[in-house]
Amino acid sequence: MHRRVIYLFPTELEAAPFRRLCPNAEVVISGVGMAATSAAIASLYAADSALCDARILLAGLAGSYGDCCAKGEVVEVRSEICSELPERFRRAYHNRCCTTLRSVSSNTVHCGCESLGAEIENMEGAALFAAAESLGLRVAEIRAISNRVGEPFAEWRVEEALEALAEVLSNIEKEL
Repeated sequence: MHRRVIYLFPTELEAAPFRRLCPNAEVVISGVGMAATSAAIASLYAADSALCDARILLAGLAGSYGDCCAKGEVVEVRSEICSELPERFRRAYHNRCCTTLRSVSSNTVHCGCESLGAEIENMEGAALFAAAESLGLRVAEIRAISNRVGEPFAEWRVEEALEALAEVLSNIEKEL
């Protein structure tokens, strides 16, 4: 049985290589950041009563703290925190991994900050995990490492990371 998978990308730039490999996949562009991601998931949920039977797979770029992940590496996020919140309001969201990719912990941030033990950072993941917990959704988060946190944009490897992400996602699409 082929399960329905909705691929949620923050930007069309991140989605484009995957669309070329899997033109029939269900792709939604959420927008960048936690607010846009929360709104996109809420809109999907409101419009589709069968969403609880699907898997939402958030995919995009991430930065690595130091050398814990190689540029171009594709990983699955197992836990997220919103590291910019004051510690008394900060909580960790956990998710069961659904792939054989290396699993990592991540910070959801608006601007670079200390790792607090996370291996990578992104701008949407905590919103995905919070919505999944609240609405009973099945989700996964797959990230391709494009940069080291804090390095100049000129040193990022966006195209290489997105090509690697598209290849991994196309293999996941075939397995699900």
